[in-house]
Amino acid sequence: MFNYCTRGLISYGFFIKFGRENNICKKNTVNVKDARLINNEVTIWFTDPPYADAVNYHELSEFFLAWDKKVFLDIFPDWYADSKRALAVKGTGESFNQSMVEIYRNLAEHMPEDGMQIIMFTHQNVGVWADLTLILWAAGLRVTAAWNIATETDASGLKQGNYVKGTVLLVLRKQTSEETAYLDALYPEIEFEVKRQIDSMRELDDREDPNFSDTDYLLAAYAASLKVTTSYKQIEDIDVNYELSKTRVSREESPVEKIINEAVKIAYDYLTPSGFDSYLWKMLIPEERFYIKGLDLEKDGIYQIGAYQELARGFGVKEYKNLLASTRANQARLKTAMEFGMRGLGGGDSFSNSLLRNVLAALHQAIKAENTMHGRNWLKNELPSYWSQRNTIVEILEFISALENIENMPHRKEEARYARLLAELVKNDSI
Repeated sequence: MFNYCTRGLISYGFFIKFGRENNICKKNTVNVKDARLINNEVTIWFTDPPYADAVNYHELSEFFLAWDKKVFLDIFPDWYADSKRALAVKGTGESFNQSMVEIYRNLAEHMPEDGMQIIMFTHQNVGVWADLTLILWAAGLRVTAAWNIATETDASGLKQGNYVKGTVLLVLRKQTSEETAYLDALYPEIEFEVKRQIDSMRELDDREDPNFSDTDYLLAAYAASLKVTTSYKQIEDIDVNYELSKTRVSREESPVEKIINEAVKIAYDYLTPSGFDSYLWKMLIPEERFYIKGLDLEKDGIYQIGAYQELARGFGVKEYKNLLASTRANQARLKTAMEFGMRGLGGGDSFSNSLLRNVLAALHQAIKAENTMHGRNWLKNELPSYWSQRNTIVEILEFISALENIENMPHRKEEARYARLLAELVKNDSI
């Protein structure tokens, strides 16, 4: 914006000249007011609501007032210098949902039938998105479109990892539907919308220098589920007011959270790792997908334990910490084949008996013996389905081999080299 005090006006001369010549600077009114008390009709409302417990804005204002209060009152004696803490819509507590419903219902009542609202929303917590769905529902609004806009630029090393780079802009209209939806019919709709949303983002993104990460695609999945659910007046026997009355901390998973979690699972299934065959990806069990997708995180320099928690939730993996070499803050990563060793093979859990676990065991054998034939012999002797699963084995090995020259993964270099050689052996194997 040209009027930022940190920007030089000279470089914005064109915009100032354009505005003056085209008379775009009209009379305007700036009014600080409680949104629940607004009584004038507006065609388009733009709001950037409190993101649940993400930012305590009233506390931030008090921080600045501690320094500036006296100066304000000296220069502008008619102004108030109070944070209005009592009026703050706080992101925690039972009053949050009710306050938000009152605000958005009032805005909806003060816009024409063809009016709209734009909400900017960014949060990675499914429960918060479920709350937003219920709030919009109760306010008589429905989501008609959702756009994920890249709003964060790389912060030169200051912000790294699994943070969201985009903000979802939700387009809302008045609820006009009288239809009731049933879950068995709802999920196919959500699947279609999630895939459509992800595809549209991928088409717009720069493949060489992508703006969006998986976290942004998951935000798109949240938004897609909102678009489908709020298009109906009612979903089965979900009681909106009852769900809103429950506090987020104490309540069990709500029906709306289950719907959004299903959208997240659809998104994770659809977000095939780069370089992995999409058909073979669908053949893997959840634990295998978790591990391979985790390698993708590691490749992108993401070491937050929260990122692996999100992956586990998305794939429905309950036990995953035994797959991690480290769970320390900002140092989380998966075990290598050598770190796994031969421990736990054939155990009671799904991963211990999986094809991927056997591939890692074969790599361990090859590296330990410094001979890839040992790895191939392990697979042939230990896997009854070796011949029928050869394509998947090769796909996994080639995916691991692509990590050989990744700068931030030196611990994978030897493993990746043996994976490349072992993949060729398996590929060219014959009876």
